[in-house]
Amino acid sequence: MRVQNTLLLLLVSSLSNPSFAGFDEGIKAYDQGNKPLAFQEYKGAAREGDVRAYGKIAGMYLYGAGVERDYLEAYVWFGLASLTGDNNAERFQKAASSAMTLGQVERAEAILKERANELGLLNKME
Repeated sequence: MRVQNTLLLLLVSSLSNPSFAGFDEGIKAYDQGNKPLAFQEYKGAAREGDVRAYGKIAGMYLYGAGVERDYLEAYVWFGLASLTGDNNAERFQKAASSAMTLGQVERAEAILKERANELGLLNKME
């Protein structure tokens, strides 16, 4: 009976306090200089719902760290990070937009709106 209670407690605590796979591994990989692996770990964490990964992914796109530099993707990911409370994301989103054409910014805004909708964040954009 005691073993069953312990197992039940472990199960309940894991459900109520989710740990996101990938984010901590991404930090470790980045710190060790393996930026491509860090990028993949952050993307995995983002897919799992870890919003902390959004800004990390955005920064890697902005600087071309572990992934090809892509200002449009950086803009979108910084936008998502901003919508989820990252206080620095808006400033970096503006930096990304300064390297983009007006048409690219408009396209990035449309993609951001679509992704925000998919993630249930659209109401934060309005």
